[in-house]
Amino acid sequence: MASDLMQLGISGLRTSQKQLDVTSHNISNVHTAGYSRQVVDQKAADAQWSGGNYYGSGAYIDSVNRAYDQFAARELTLSTTQLEASDVRQQHMMMLDDFTSKSAVNTVNSMNDFYNSVRSLSDHPNDLGSRQTVLEHANQAAKSFNSSHEMLTNIRRDVNEQLGVTLDRVNALGQEIAAINTSLQEMPDGDQNHDLLDKQRGLINELAKYTKVTVLADKGSLADKVIIGSGDTLVSGVESSQLKMVNGDPDLEDKQIALINGNQAKPIKSDDIGGGLGAMLSIRDDVIDKSLDEMGRMAIGFSKQINDLQQSGTDLTGAIGSALFSDVNSPTLVKERVLKPLGSQTDIDVKIDDVNALKTGDYELTTEFDGTDYSFRLFDPAGNEMKKPDGSALISSTDTLPVEVNVDGLTLTMNTVMGNPPATGQSETVIIQPMRRGAANISVEMSDPRGLAGHRQTALIEANPNNAGTAALTTVTDNTSDAVAGNYQIDIINSADLTATDGTGNTGAAQFDAIKGAAAEAAQGVYTLSLNATGDKISMVDAASNPINLIDATGTPVTELDYPLTTTGNTLTMVASDGSQVSVATLGAGAAVGDSFTLNITTSDKLTVKNTQTNTLVDLDDGSGNPVQALAYPLTNANKEITFAGQATPTFSLTDNGQAGDNFTVSLGRSSAVGGNSNFLAMQQIQHEKTMNEGKSSVIDLFEGLATDIGMMKSNADKTAEVNQLDFDAASERVSNLSGVNLDEEAANLMKFQQSYMASSRIMSVAKETFDTLMRAV
Repeated sequence: MASDLMQLGISGLRTSQKQLDVTSHNISNVHTAGYSRQVVDQKAADAQWSGGNYYGSGAYIDSVNRAYDQFAARELTLSTTQLEASDVRQQHMMMLDDFTSKSAVNTVNSMNDFYNSVRSLSDHPNDLGSRQTVLEHANQAAKSFNSSHEMLTNIRRDVNEQLGVTLDRVNALGQEIAAINTSLQEMPDGDQNHDLLDKQRGLINELAKYTKVTVLADKGSLADKVIIGSGDTLVSGVESSQLKMVNGDPDLEDKQIALINGNQAKPIKSDDIGGGLGAMLSIRDDVIDKSLDEMGRMAIGFSKQINDLQQSGTDLTGAIGSALFSDVNSPTLVKERVLKPLGSQTDIDVKIDDVNALKTGDYELTTEFDGTDYSFRLFDPAGNEMKKPDGSALISSTDTLPVEVNVDGLTLTMNTVMGNPPATGQSETVIIQPMRRGAANISVEMSDPRGLAGHRQTALIEANPNNAGTAALTTVTDNTSDAVAGNYQIDIINSADLTATDGTGNTGAAQFDAIKGAAAEAAQGVYTLSLNATGDKISMVDAASNPINLIDATGTPVTELDYPLTTTGNTLTMVASDGSQVSVATLGAGAAVGDSFTLNITTSDKLTVKNTQTNTLVDLDDGSGNPVQALAYPLTNANKEITFAGQATPTFSLTDNGQAGDNFTVSLGRSSAVGGNSNFLAMQQIQHEKTMNEGKSSVIDLFEGLATDIGMMKSNADKTAEVNQLDFDAASERVSNLSGVNLDEEAANLMKFQQSYMASSRIMSVAKETFDTLMRAV
């Protein structure tokens, strides 16, 4: 009996000791991050049969378990990923918001200073001091653009460096998880090292900061396989893959994350990876690159519009103005906008034509060659394939190089593609970045303040709002000759054409001529003049032999006129069908009996130019160097041009589809004028004119839009971070409630198991005393 009692005491002592060990371990790790409270599973030992009854044989420790719930742990992992993503995005958006409120706004202020200096110069256009001030402010604006580009580029570079550092930590975490898996797999089946599993879960949660994580359990390991992003395996059992930053193709600066397996590098999409890595990639690709493009679009729009005005005016010396800023279409820059794969022989020029139509973002051009024809596909910044309005390919496969295509204010000229000729079946993708380096490339080219072009030759053209046709009138050049300066009205008219011919059998010597420019529109038809039998009278009939009234020297309508004519200048005046009297021809003396003459009157559209200051028609060049006062319309020369008589170059161009009665008023200024400021006034207008973004924005409005977008994204990032912090705190609290150590509870357990230990010791003492009593009784 004493022996049984001793065994019961020993079992109680042992179980209490283990309970005390586990409780003490819990208390020791109360502040250990990721530690899961351990719980002893104590069970009663099997009862033994004795004397017709079962008697208990004590207790034993069946197992030690973690207070762990996989669903709560998974929720914490997900909330960790979301919180880190929002925190990283919030940090970078604060940095970019600071950029727009300080560095970038300095660029806008510099532009405004430039416009203000031009405004002051327009009051004193000949003042060299004011001109020098304009140059200094232009230089400051250019440097501000350069500085903004450099700052954004540095932020982008810092993001890439942070990505590299983060990947190093992700790789280290993968190796540590694989090492833990090795240790767990070496343990006997059924055994679990709870502290090692806690460490594994801690590594998983740290990994979840950087990327979206999915874990699959196997063979006693809760993370036998670790999948990141949307399906890429980082850890498989005891093996760990590596993540690495690799250069983009063809944009080497567009570094991407790739999963390395052996010699293979598999790129991971930034949209899928999540966590801090995904946030950094998103900030870099969607926010920083957009900001670089927008600052570039501002710089290009600003400099090109100023340069265009400069080159349309005259400077202080009377010469045509030169560019103030660097040429956005220099031979170097048109090629710099195209990013090609290494070793590519592709040669493409990208020219900026219309700043109003420019868009931010990257274009992608894919080319294939089947041995005979090229196949081109151009994708816009949104990833949509660009096509013609009818839905056909933007670039035909039958087009021969060089191929030129116009899109979004750009002219793309493909000189050579993939070599000349490329190999059959060869394909290639190039990236076109029209705006990316615009802010970096702007600089001031002018050093002499006299070069600022203050005067601009005006060419104001206004179509009559009542015009029925759709013809458009433009000047052929920005700088027309001073000889044609003045105010004009250009009319499309329908007027008569008169042709006078002698009869084929005429024997007399009379001269018969039509009067050019006669207003004989109401007298259209074919008419015949003939002498009577005595040769002293002349009459006219129409094509139907109906007699036509003629006007004699006294102004009286008659059917026959005395011959030779007695009217002034031998003028032949007829009565038209509407009753009007029209002088149509002249007929000299000398006609013989039997002679006849034919007059053909038709009408056609013509163009005339009237000097509104003198109210006289202007002589025009008929194309052969002859002066005429009307040109056939539509114009018959190739470029539809109008040239003033005596001028070597054309002045206007008038398209087809005008109608008789349409007219245009024109004012042509002089090419040079001392003290002229019209060009400076035009430069000021760029400050507020909606010349960008398809007429919706000024250059400065583009910055306001960028600052607003970044401000909204920062606000959204702040709110998202707050929400995700609440979710994370809730998930952490759930895990803590399930797995955390409660000191009050553990202290109570400590006292309870201490009392149990002492009680078990007392049992053993009682057993010993009983045994001793028995031995003394023997």
